[in-house]
Amino acid sequence: MWRKASGDIAAAAVSHPWFSEAREIYTYVDYNREAGTRRIIETAFAQGKNVWVPKVTGKTMHFYRIESLTELRPGTCGILEPAGDGPMDGGDAVLMLMPGVAFDGQCHRVGYGGGYYDRYLAEHPGFRMMALAFEFQILPEVPYEEHDIRPEIVITEKRMIINCCEGEGEQDMPTGLPKDPLLLLSVVNTKLRDYYPALDALCEDMGADRDEIIDTLREIGYEYDEGRKQFV
Repeated sequence: MWRKASGDIAAAAVSHPWFSEAREIYTYVDYNREAGTRRIIETAFAQGKNVWVPKVTGKTMHFYRIESLTELRPGTCGILEPAGDGPMDGGDAVLMLMPGVAFDGQCHRVGYGGGYYDRYLAEHPGFRMMALAFEFQILPEVPYEEHDIRPEIVITEKRMIINCCEGEGEQDMPTGLPKDPLLLLSVVNTKLRDYYPALDALCEDMGADRDEIIDTLREIGYEYDEGRKQFV
C-alpha cells in the first residue's frame, strides 16, 4: 500500500509543470513511512537537475547538493542526510518538496515540531513549495499560527490541494479552478486523468468555460489533445 501510494504521489509530482521548470530540487528523504521521495530524486537526476537534501545541526537546517543516493548516511533521528559537506543552499528556480505530519484543505501544515522548514523558508523566499502526503494525513482542520509558512500545493495519492487563499481567493476562477495557467494546467490534466472522460464533461460538471480554459493554456503553449484527453 505504501509503495503504491508513494508511486502515485511521485508520478503526480514529477509530471507537474513546476517540477519540469525547476533546475534545483530541494527535497526531504523519506523516513519512517513518509510519502516516498526516492523515485522523485532518481527522476531529477535522470533529467539533469540538481538535487539538494537537508542536514540538521542543532536547530539549524541547510540543504546540500548530492549526486547519488549513496552519498547519504543516517543523521539526526536516523534520517538519511548528506555524508559530506558539498555545495550548500545554492541555485535558483528552486522547487521545495516538504514533508509534514498533517495538512488541511487550505494547505496549513503541521510539521514535526522543530520549526526547521518555517525558519529556512523565511530566510529563503521565492521558492516554489510543494508538500507530499498521504490522503489520511489530510484533516478537516489543523492548528496553525499566522507566521507558519504553507506550501502552495499538497499532493496526495488521490488529489492535489491548492493554497489559493492569497488575495482572498483571487487566484480562483468562478468555477474554483485556479487562474494561474500552470496551476490550471496541472489541475485540469489531473481531473481529466482521474475523474472525467473528456474536457467537455469536466466543463459541464464544473460550470467552466471550455474556450476560456483552452485559450488560457494555449497562451503558455499547451493544446488540448482529443485523443489523449490531456493538454500537451
